[in-house]
Amino acid sequence: MINKMKKILLITLLPVLLSGCWDYEDINNRNIALSIGVDEEDGRIAFNGEIAKLISESDTGGTTASVTDVYHYTAEGKDFEEARDDFDYKTPFLDFFGAIRSVVFSREYAEKKGIEAYINRLSFIPGFRSSVLIAISEENTGELFGGKVVNDISVGYAIEDTLLPLEKDGAAIYTTAQDIRYNISFKEIGYVVPYITREEDTIRYLGLAVMKSSKLIGIIDAADSRGFLYIAGKNAVSTRIIPNPQNETNLLSIKTTLKKRKINTYYKDGKIYINIKLNIKCQLQYEYVKEPISQETIKELENTIANMVKEEVISSIKRSQKEFECDIFGFARYFKADNPQIFKSINWVEKYPDARFNIEVKSKIINYNLIDVNFKDNYKGGTE
Repeated sequence: MINKMKKILLITLLPVLLSGCWDYEDINNRNIALSIGVDEEDGRIAFNGEIAKLISESDTGGTTASVTDVYHYTAEGKDFEEARDDFDYKTPFLDFFGAIRSVVFSREYAEKKGIEAYINRLSFIPGFRSSVLIAISEENTGELFGGKVVNDISVGYAIEDTLLPLEKDGAAIYTTAQDIRYNISFKEIGYVVPYITREEDTIRYLGLAVMKSSKLIGIIDAADSRGFLYIAGKNAVSTRIIPNPQNETNLLSIKTTLKKRKINTYYKDGKIYINIKLNIKCQLQYEYVKEPISQETIKELENTIANMVKEEVISSIKRSQKEFECDIFGFARYFKADNPQIFKSINWVEKYPDARFNIEVKSKIINYNLIDVNFKDNYKGGTE
C-alpha cells in the first residue's frame, strides 16, 4: 500500500517538478501516459495503453493536483502517425510521456512487423525516457491493458514491478529502449526481451523473447533460461534441490550465484573459438532431513553443481546456434574487441552457428551452516 501511494504521489508531482508552477488550465488538461502497447489489427497499427488524468483540486487554480483514475486508451491507423492522429482526435488533452513505465509489443506484432521501427520512433517522442522497459506480451495489447490489475495501480506499473525484482534476484533480464537501440546498432547480433502475459488480474513473467533482426523468432521459457543468464545476464542466481550423495533420500536446497564471468575469443583455421569461464558461489540453505555433511560430500556437491551449470550453458549455446541461428549472447562484441581486423574480414552471422566453445565452471560452497564441524577445519573447498 505504501509503494502504491508513493507511485500515485510521483505521478501527481512529476509534471509540477519538471515544469514549474502550472495554472488551473494546465493541470486540468494533461494526460500522464503510463504505458504504450503496439499491435496490429486487420493490417492496421493499433496503440493500446494507459493514461492517468490529472485534475486540479482548486476551483481557482494552483499547483495542487490529484490522479482521478487510470484508464485504457486505444487508437489505430494505417501507420504510426495515423494511429497517433486517431489518439489525438479522441483525447483532447496535452500529453506527458516522462512517466511511461513500459512499452509492450504483442507477440504477433513482433513476429510479423518487428520492433525496430517503433524503437526508433521512441527517440523522437518529447520527454520519453530511454531507460523505459521494453517487453513482448503473449496476448494482444488490447487484452493486456484492457482491465485493471489487483496487485498494482496500473498494468504498466505491474509489468515493471514484476520484472525489476526478478532482474535484481538474477532470474530475468530487464531490457530498456536504450539497450535495444544499442543492440540494433550492432547488426551482427540478436538480443532477448522479457516475455510476459496477463494471468487473470496479474502480470506473469514467462521467459525471454528471442529477437533476430528485431523480429521475434522464438521463446526461451523462464525455467530454461538459467544458461542464458549465466552468460549474458547482469546477475544470475538460482536455487536448486540436489540429493545428498551420501543419502539420496535427503534433499539439499542450494543457492547458486554467479560470482565472476570471463569470456575471450580467438580465430584459427577459419573457425571462431570462444572460451567461457564461470566462477559460481554456492550456499547451503537447508536440508530436508538434518544430518552431518562431510567434506567428501561437499566436494561431490561442488562437482555436481559445476556440471549442472555447464550443461545449462552448453544447452543455451546450442539453441542459439542450431535453433535460432543467431548470436543472442553478443559474443560478437568480445570477438571484435579481441580480433578487430579478423572481425572485419569475416561474416559473423554466417560463421557463428559453427563457432567452437570451451566452457569451464568452478563452483565453491562458501558457507558451513550445515557441515559437520569435525570436517570443517581440514576442508579447503573449490572444484572445477
